[in-house]
Amino acid sequence: MMEIWHRQGLAFWLAMVLSMLPGAGSANDNSTDHDVLIIGAGAAGLYAAYTLDKLGYRVLILEATDRHGGRVYSDRLGDIGIEHGAEELYGTTNNFVYNDIKANYGVSAQVRIFRETAIQDELYVMDAEGLGEGNTCWSESGNCDADPDIVDYWRFNQRMEDFDDHPTDELVSDFLEHTWGVARDHRAYHLYDGGSPGGEYGTRVDRLGLRSLSRESNSWSLSANLYGLAPTGYLDALNTLYFDRVIPYIRYNSPVTRVDTNGARPFAVDANGVQHFAGAVIVTVSVGVLKAGIIDFVPDLPPAKQEAIKTIGMGKGMKISLRFSSRIWESKMMYVLLDGPTASCWPPGIYQPDASDHVLTCFIMGKNAETLADLPDDTARFNQALIDLDAALDGAASNAFVEGVVQNWSAEPYVLGSYSYPAPGTRPDVGPTMREVLAQPVGTTLYFAGEATHNTAAATVPGALQSGERAALEAHAQLGGPGFFVNAGLNDAWYDPVTAGQGFIIVVFPDSGQVFLSWFTYDTERPPEDVPAFLGEPGHRWLTAQGPYLGDTAKLDVYLTQGGVFDSAEPVAQTSLQPVGEITISWHDCENATLNYQVDPPGRSGQIELRRVVSDNVALCLTLIGSED
Repeated sequence: MMEIWHRQGLAFWLAMVLSMLPGAGSANDNSTDHDVLIIGAGAAGLYAAYTLDKLGYRVLILEATDRHGGRVYSDRLGDIGIEHGAEELYGTTNNFVYNDIKANYGVSAQVRIFRETAIQDELYVMDAEGLGEGNTCWSESGNCDADPDIVDYWRFNQRMEDFDDHPTDELVSDFLEHTWGVARDHRAYHLYDGGSPGGEYGTRVDRLGLRSLSRESNSWSLSANLYGLAPTGYLDALNTLYFDRVIPYIRYNSPVTRVDTNGARPFAVDANGVQHFAGAVIVTVSVGVLKAGIIDFVPDLPPAKQEAIKTIGMGKGMKISLRFSSRIWESKMMYVLLDGPTASCWPPGIYQPDASDHVLTCFIMGKNAETLADLPDDTARFNQALIDLDAALDGAASNAFVEGVVQNWSAEPYVLGSYSYPAPGTRPDVGPTMREVLAQPVGTTLYFAGEATHNTAAATVPGALQSGERAALEAHAQLGGPGFFVNAGLNDAWYDPVTAGQGFIIVVFPDSGQVFLSWFTYDTERPPEDVPAFLGEPGHRWLTAQGPYLGDTAKLDVYLTQGGVFDSAEPVAQTSLQPVGEITISWHDCENATLNYQVDPPGRSGQIELRRVVSDNVALCLTLIGSED
């Protein structure tokens, strides 16, 4: 007969566990485990987390930067609320945000903008070419209809949805040149490139596919009515309505470098070297980040997914907001389309009637954004914007300028552009669109969301939110509900009813991601009757094990400590440096678990079904896993 462990010392085990608590290089410093991992804390990622959190899932959101919201970025310039990113709100059609804002902020919170009326008019600048000269006209209340090139521009935009069956998906710029008579050196080219469709779609007309553009426009599912948000910033409203619930789950400054779905449980690795395990991963980064290959997917994404990422366009874009000492534009001006790289501007104060400052926000996409980005600094960008605005406002902009701010989205390393657009091939003749392909899950653990994945509301916040909800529900359908996970509510005495008189004390240390176990049992055989015991019973044995947990399972190493004497410092107990056994515990719920063991010596292995001795901590366990109801 070979004796197992005899009179092991707790001091070693307690020291080992304590050494793994926070601040001492714990295993948890290098890994996390959740039901669902979400990559990106933009609108799509946050709403995916919101959806899953309401369903009881444990979520972790990895955000590459030090702020959340992605391309929704609210700020102030003077007392005017400005939006560095998304600004337009949409009406009620297929848009739950409208009614949620209405319910929370009132019926007057969302103000109609870009109405193209005599009291919200558009000012056009022609023949300035970015040099500050030129002439102007008003669209609704002036004489723009006397300029045949502007009339042709309007006519093209009225026909933009007529090209679904065009023979090829040629570039819009090529069509404009050979069919519309508007080449790059045409006096009206800036209208198409800086206005619509170029600027409107976040890019330039020599990047848009004509047929894909038409089909995308015809598939539009949101309202044509646009609104500005009067009482608060766009991100502030989204925080209040949805995001505040899940902001505590964000890990900032954690850019993901790798997503690995090869194993039974997928994981992502961030730039800090931390591995994040989950039952499912939802990727919500911009298509610009996907194009750049910042995230290494293991295994490689399917060829169709890679082709979608390659095909869908990601525009260059920036916004510049400028504050002036007085309102130097007519009160009816809702929008000015400039003939220069500043492209187009509007006064956000038009939907903020209580503000007293005077601000123009300029929307600069595609080639125009590239031109301004190439200037040496923001001062040079302000100067160019003032030149372009002087041509529109009788030279008043430069003299009244006070301050400004530039947001260059193309320079943001974890955005890399404005928003997605329909490049040639985005909407092929047969099969799914590239947006639909991008949205498709990969296997049963990898999901995709983001504005670029929305087939009928791309490049919008409602589209991003809806895509996050879609991906969350796809993951939910596969997972079937929140998974069980090891938590401090499992701290208790456990036993197998078949082996009465034996049992376990289990302690979970959540901050360090460790489980400590003591197994009170007997030797593998009964000792002879004449074997004495000075304390206790000669056959008594107890084993001690410790190790990390992941999800619902803990993997513990067993060590041998021997040579000590009851309640005595001498002789000093000695502990083996190498483990002499393994124990794996898998919990099924708060009251049941399966323990598998292997110990050498004596070469014993087996499986034990565990139950709690008492149920006092069951309520705590249920609370911690979010199942208290």
